[in-house]
Amino acid sequence: MSNRNSKTLTPKQKRVFDHICDCLEKSALSPTIAELARFLGVSSLRTVTQYLESLEKKGLIVRSHHQSRGIRLAGYNDLMQETVTLPVVSAAGCDNMNVFAEQSYDEFITLDRDFIKGHDSEKVVIFRAMGDSMVDAGIETGDLVLTEMTTDIRQKDKVVAIVDGMALIKQINFSANAVILSPMSPDPQYRPIIMKRNFQVFGKVVDVIKNSFGGEELTYESF
Repeated sequence: MSNRNSKTLTPKQKRVFDHICDCLEKSALSPTIAELARFLGVSSLRTVTQYLESLEKKGLIVRSHHQSRGIRLAGYNDLMQETVTLPVVSAAGCDNMNVFAEQSYDEFITLDRDFIKGHDSEKVVIFRAMGDSMVDAGIETGDLVLTEMTTDIRQKDKVVAIVDGMALIKQINFSANAVILSPMSPDPQYRPIIMKRNFQVFGKVVDVIKNSFGGEELTYESF
């Protein structure tokens, strides 16, 4: 763990910093602002952010402002430099449109940074796959689908699309006036969804981490 040099911290700043260190040591997850507020016994979230701003100015922490648990220690040890913690946004359906794309950030998963292969970690989120319409792409129920939030989508990319508030994993194809979201399965019950040409997807699948059953080792497929 990083050296806890106080660098002239006030007692309250040191208390916040030590608590962040403890959380990272125990679970590799930093506390949220709300959790820090409860720890300190304060009702104002702004009070917590002021402590964090002070710690950041003194070079003790680095914050990612787009993540709920985005606090990292400056000069974190080699292990944490090689990992990234990503939010699990929601489940995404691979067949019927029965899974809402809810922005739920209650769950975070720490992965080897190689899984995102140079993509911006602040733009990568995780969906849990549900359904069997993408089995030919190696995506099955329970798999973790790493998705980069981007509009740079190309023909035959595997994407997460939001249709009527539902998150769907499909292969994308373009025609002159339409966007076709296609299943990748031999089962004829799964059919393409055709959208207007100006339809935009949520993001592009960059990795699939296979769910493991019966003690099998974790595997993954790259796109």
